[in-house]
Amino acid sequence: MKKIIILIICLFLVTGCFDYQELSDMSVVDAIGFDYKDNKFIVSFEVIKSTKNGDGATLSTIIVTGEDEVLANAINKAISSADKKVSLKHVKILLISKEMAKTNLNTVIDYIIRDATISTKLYSLICDNPMEIFKTKIEDNSIGEVIDDTITYNIEANSLDNIDIIASNIINKNIDIALPYIYLEDKNVIVDKITYFKGNSYVDTIDNKIYRFLTLDSNSNIFFNKGKTVLNVYKKDINYEINKNEIIINIKGFAKIKEVDKKYNLEDKNVYQDIEKEINKVILDEVNSFLKETLSNNADLLGLKDLYYKKYRKNKENIKYKVNVEVKINKNGAIYEVLNDK
Repeated sequence: MKKIIILIICLFLVTGCFDYQELSDMSVVDAIGFDYKDNKFIVSFEVIKSTKNGDGATLSTIIVTGEDEVLANAINKAISSADKKVSLKHVKILLISKEMAKTNLNTVIDYIIRDATISTKLYSLICDNPMEIFKTKIEDNSIGEVIDDTITYNIEANSLDNIDIIASNIINKNIDIALPYIYLEDKNVIVDKITYFKGNSYVDTIDNKIYRFLTLDSNSNIFFNKGKTVLNVYKKDINYEINKNEIIINIKGFAKIKEVDKKYNLEDKNVYQDIEKEINKVILDEVNSFLKETLSNNADLLGLKDLYYKKYRKNKENIKYKVNVEVKINKNGAIYEVLNDK
């Protein structure tokens, strides 16, 4: 909530006297939801509402909605249903329902890009039902702010692009997009899945572990499990060898052991080779499984076709690939914590 207050104060400081309006005369929107049912667009705003009292003003949230067969009309109806002038300048969260993503993703992206009153730097996320999420009551906070804080805190664990990049990748026939999928558990925002597309067509929602492992920077942490052995890959390097007949994906990295199966005797130096072999196989299998599933749905989330085109200036369908994995265990640091905990 503090962020919202700061943003509102900044809004009035920078607009000057001509556009000055009392805080109590404004409805500041911090999150927008788009849904599609019965051939109608349903737009919902989470509005930060200010109420004057003897001590100054208090902030609360309300939900306003608009519904129409035309998206622009639905948005205007939502704006009109607010009891004060609506400001969309500080929207941080855009929630798109699965149904909307399946039928009208381009309509949403196109509208946001063309509407100068909405920032294109907002986070675009998929969910089942934006309205249900907005109805969740969070003490002393808005659900939009909670989502924003969660995404910001986990920024290194999620692949997030602004609307301009998303639109560009939709137009590019050689690379496909994935958007974070969110849901709530006990009022906590969970972002452990992605919804992916073929062009602008919805495909499926899956776990995002391998996608973020393959697409995020080398400092991102990821856990791989095998039985009761858990490895944390804390540093990695992924490069692509583009050949005429196939693309080779080379994955190298360093990992720390977080938990160890009792069958391993860590006092035996040779056991590390066994753990490395086992975990490398797990990583290889999971990466191959991810690629097989997405590519079989004609969704190229890694842009393999784009890499091939940039090198050979030719479009190629059904590109063959091979994955090599070489993750080494760092025997220092966390490994001794595991031993000391036993």
